[in-house]
Amino acid sequence: AVVSTQSTGLRPVAPKKNTTVEKGYGGMRKGFLFGGPAKTKTTPKVTEVRANPEAKKDSLKIKEIQDKMNNANSFLEKNSDEWMNEDLFSNITKSESLRSKLANPQFMAAFGEFQSNPKEAARKYGDNAEMKEFIREFSGLLGNHFTEIAAKKEAQ
Repeated sequence: AVVSTQSTGLRPVAPKKNTTVEKGYGGMRKGFLFGGPAKTKTTPKVTEVRANPEAKKDSLKIKEIQDKMNNANSFLEKNSDEWMNEDLFSNITKSESLRSKLANPQFMAAFGEFQSNPKEAARKYGDNAEMKEFIREFSGLLGNHFTEIAAKKEAQ
């Protein structure tokens, strides 16, 4: 028997939809066969990293190396008679460019600045090609000189 909605005064009610349950294939909920509903993604915690301006100032200075350099400087001052010898002076006089620049008061003033305030002197003379060549040549001469001294001491 079919009941008419007009005679009873009732209206047909649509079935309620469950908004929290996702429908999957064939009436099965998502994750029914494989262990529960899909997991939600969590956002990772963001760690903010900032530079430490104090660390940047001395970031390239290593205490042990600084100590060794200071010890080497005092050693060179105490033992200057061992390394400031005739071999060094003869090698300097053999080089015309070194000899002329060491006699030039401007180069000697710049050389003194490198000894007292190396950073400022490097900034001041960094673009001077003659100064760069002088320092390169003089440093090479000193390096060879100290290598020869070490070889002679080992031979003894």
